[in-house]
Amino acid sequence: MLTQEQAVALALTHHPSLRGAQASSRSASAGVTQAQSNYFPALNLSAGGTRTDGAFVFNPSTPIRNQSYNNYTAGLSLQQTLYDFGKTSGRVSASEQLYDASVLDFQSARENVIANVQLSYIGFVQAKRLVRVSEETVAQMEEHLKQAKAFYSVGKRPQFDVTTAEVNLANANVSRIRARNQMRVAKIQLENAIGIYPTTPYDVRDAFDTLAFTISLDSVKLIAVESRSELRSAQARYASTRSLASAAWRQHLPTISLSGAWTWSSFDFPLQSRWVAGATLTVPLFQGFGISSQVEQSEATADVAQASLDVLTESVVLEAEQNYLSLKEAEERIGASAKFVAQAKENLKLAEGRYNSGVGSPIEITDAQINLSNAQITYIQSLSDYNSSLIRLRRAMGVIGR
Repeated sequence: MLTQEQAVALALTHHPSLRGAQASSRSASAGVTQAQSNYFPALNLSAGGTRTDGAFVFNPSTPIRNQSYNNYTAGLSLQQTLYDFGKTSGRVSASEQLYDASVLDFQSARENVIANVQLSYIGFVQAKRLVRVSEETVAQMEEHLKQAKAFYSVGKRPQFDVTTAEVNLANANVSRIRARNQMRVAKIQLENAIGIYPTTPYDVRDAFDTLAFTISLDSVKLIAVESRSELRSAQARYASTRSLASAAWRQHLPTISLSGAWTWSSFDFPLQSRWVAGATLTVPLFQGFGISSQVEQSEATADVAQASLDVLTESVVLEAEQNYLSLKEAEERIGASAKFVAQAKENLKLAEGRYNSGVGSPIEITDAQINLSNAQITYIQSLSDYNSSLIRLRRAMGVIGR
């Protein structure tokens, strides 16, 4: 027996979309380290050796001489940016905000997996119940066919009743075949949502939970705006674009750096050493309008991110409101459809009584059985819709899996 909680736990372990989201988060974390590397000095070690052999002219008045010699060099250099007026800090802030967005993207992917598993689980339960309704209908049709044949054999009913009962049974069998196939499809959809395809037989708990939802619509929309992972990720990405725009503008400002080197060189060992150190002030006076165009591009990117954030905010609020209204509608349909089932059962009982007493017709039995089947399907659908709407609403609010 596979519970919904077990299905979610398996999906969180095996679903491939989560591995991709985790890889994206690791990439963003590496980007933060890369941006922070500009805070640290750059230390390089170099070494080399050359061999020169050939004819050399040392003086036009002297003959050409063949000369051979070796040259060995080694060096250690250090480069450190002392202050760049916020260029590096702006890039680091942008990278950190992108990392925050990637973490929220992983959370969003996790919530999608949970919601898809729960919805598929509900779909499987619904399909199982529809199969059970179809099997009950077939059993009722078979019983009615036996009854019609018995009445016909003693001359109480015409052949028409038997033929009608056979047609009704054939239709019920077709509906049962369709329901069983839909259950197999629902099972495959559940396995796809989990991310694994088990070879051992299993079943799911055949029950619908109708938990009451008492939060008001205004509170639902407020929670969605504050908690939705996609919205918080978009906010972090917008902040990142603003940090990059600020860092791009700061390229107009100077940079102060420190450099030093210790070298060893000679034609033979031991090598002779020397060192050099200095500070540099770099002021960008004119870069061919490159910096200005980068600033303009960064600001335009930030404006695009702001517009996308506004659109997403409206979409989140709309999604939350739609799912809230769907939940309330399904809640009302549960009560109405339950009464429909009770009335349909009573109507079938009356039709069967009339038929058994000889005053009813097979058409009454057929209509009553169809009404009962439809009432049961409507009730199952309303229960499924309520559970599905509740899952979608919790996903829209950003609180699923918490």
